Amino acid sequence: MQRQEEDCTALASRLGWQVVATYVDNDISAYSGAPRPQYREMLDAVRSGQVQGVIAWHTDRLHRRALELEEFVALAEAHDLQIQTVTAGTLDLSSASGRMVARMLGAAAQHEVDHARERMKRAKAQRAAEGKPGGGPRPFGYEKDGLTVRESEAQVVRDATTAVLAGRSLRAVAAELNEQGHTTSTGKAWTYARIKDVLTRPRNAGLSAHGRADRGTLNIVGKAQWPAIVDEDTWRACYDLLADPGRRKQQNTATRWLGSGHYTCGLCGSKLRVTAMGATPSRKNQERKYHYRCQDYAHLTIAQAPTDDYVRGVVADLVRDERIAKALAPKDIRSAEDVEKSRALRVRLEQFERDYMDGKIPAALWEKSSARVNAELAEVERRLSIASQKAVALPILSQIDPGQAFLDAPLDVQRAVVQAVVQVEVGRSPTGGRSWTQDRIRISPATDLDRRST
Repeated sequence: MQRQEEDCTALASRLGWQVVATYVDNDISAYSGAPRPQYREMLDAVRSGQVQGVIAWHTDRLHRRALELEEFVALAEAHDLQIQTVTAGTLDLSSASGRMVARMLGAAAQHEVDHARERMKRAKAQRAAEGKPGGGPRPFGYEKDGLTVRESEAQVVRDATTAVLAGRSLRAVAAELNEQGHTTSTGKAWTYARIKDVLTRPRNAGLSAHGRADRGTLNIVGKAQWPAIVDEDTWRACYDLLADPGRRKQQNTATRWLGSGHYTCGLCGSKLRVTAMGATPSRKNQERKYHYRCQDYAHLTIAQAPTDDYVRGVVADLVRDERIAKALAPKDIRSAEDVEKSRALRVRLEQFERDYMDGKIPAALWEKSSARVNAELAEVERRLSIASQKAVALPILSQIDPGQAFLDAPLDVQRAVVQAVVQVEVGRSPTGGRSWTQDRIRISPATDLDRRST
């Protein structure tokens, strides 16, 4: 880069041009498509009349993308801009033939770029097929070679995966990692996007893949040469959860409230969701209040704050009970039977799809069979999710005072513990209104917990 700049300065001297500014976009390719702030600043200088000529080492240092070239051609023509290059001579954009030459050079550069991208894609696909690391920055959880596990980081991935499966939000997990002093493999702070990228990597399960999940091009090709840091079923459950298009909306509402989506209506069994009341445009000075409401039929409404406070108090007492601790023992987290069943059901789904694509079964049979297996898989995943919620509850139970530890925990951890320990059912007010009474709330042990603590 320095040698090219020196060559450009020498050319300016030979031409008798005065150098008024030097524009360099370090480490940003002219054809990558990434923003080039210095290039844009140069164009602004041309528009304002500060610059009457441009010197580049070669035309492809200016641009290799046809779209950028056309913008530059129009600007050069409008401002009578002179262009000189060290290696390709004068570029005359004031004439039709000169513009044709520039476009031909641009087309050749674009072809070279496209060809290079194809080679890189093929190389990455081949490395993935062979189960080899794809290069790039050091992957979090592994050493620079991409093959050796860095245990301190691998445990962070495991804990974060379990936390998300238990209902914790990505933002809460990222904030906690930052508070604990953890950074990414490049030394940056954790964010929603960065923790999501790490947790959805097939690499975590020892799987080799190419493409990108966020672009819908992820293609898992088989087992990798590096060891897994979480088991495949756990990773797939986490990936499915985070890849759900509706997750962002659900997380933004559910994680604000202790029982949203978990408390149920005592009349119809529907989930309760939080709704705001008051502080309307016509009543701006009125305090906004929140209530849980039956989401399907609006059978009932109950104030959010006293309901959550009451549930917290009951759960705080429950987690002090030794029987609860026994029921949440680590030995029962993610039963081997459910893990194996989940794997077998996924294999069946893949076989149904192959049979349909090969024309062995009609579409109607494929849809019916897939729906039946998906329903069974959903139930298995529900049980595995409950097991993950219990995993989040375990650190609470290990404290000297589990009840106080629960009350002091972040909201998303409290949600996971509540879902693992109790079922909450809300009934109608005896007067038919919204008045809050303790008698309206029925709290019972979670179904699975009830069986194991007796």
